[in-house]
Amino acid sequence: MTGLLVEVGRQLAERWISVLVLPGLLLTGELAVGLLVGQGDALSADRLVHEATDAARRVQDEGGAAVALAVLALLLAAGALGLAAQGVGRLVRAAWLGDWPRWAQAPRDRLADRRLQRWRDHHAEVAAAVGAGRDPSQAAGRRNRISLAPPVRPTWMGDRLAGADVRVFAEYDLDLAACWPRLWLVLPGDVREELRTASGALDGSTVLAGWAVLYALGGALWWPSAVAAVCVWSTAWVRGRGAVATFADLIESTVDLHGAALGAALGLGAPGLLGPELGAEITARCRKGA
Repeated sequence: MTGLLVEVGRQLAERWISVLVLPGLLLTGELAVGLLVGQGDALSADRLVHEATDAARRVQDEGGAAVALAVLALLLAAGALGLAAQGVGRLVRAAWLGDWPRWAQAPRDRLADRRLQRWRDHHAEVAAAVGAGRDPSQAAGRRNRISLAPPVRPTWMGDRLAGADVRVFAEYDLDLAACWPRLWLVLPGDVREELRTASGALDGSTVLAGWAVLYALGGALWWPSAVAAVCVWSTAWVRGRGAVATFADLIESTVDLHGAALGAALGLGAPGLLGPELGAEITARCRKGA
């Protein structure tokens, strides 16, 4: 038991250092530079070396205890910034996926309605092209760049995930929200791991966006931090869109390939034959009349 506790403690310490402390040290360093040189001499290496040397000398003059406390304070500050980045990342995830708070309901609905109207316009172009015997691929591409299903969220990322539910229900009459916990239990281990990896990639991009927000706030002390914030946010945004698209595709693929296995596990239908009839039966069983 002692050995197990030591190993768990070691793993927790490694995770704390890699996830929270190490990324936070960079931002802590940027904030320290801002405090030392200010905005006017933000890019002055000579001023930075001079001020950092003076600060280090003052700490050393206070003795070994002061040095240890300074190092501890640095690590704690880096860890606190890491926790803050994760917290901000959760807010960013909600914003990206369109899960806006009630006080933002009005702009959320306006943006969702605007996206829906644009989607309907392009969908009408697709129908017109098909009716006239023309190639509808360009119009369909413009429509699908907005959303693969009628938009219900104010953001592309939100509709990309919400669209998976809509498309699955349209194809199989299967309520993904009600059936997903049961489907998860019948999935092979490698499929679960793929889904966890895709979800983790999305979480990682939102945490990276959280760091970008903190870098932007750090620009109040040192303006180059705001420049770094733009680069970090752009990277997080691109990664987030890619992660959402991959995650949504994997969700739909999981239903396509393993939905019938859920029906078989529930004693419904025949293995390998998922269709609207079986999907409706699975949905009714999972909803339990709700």
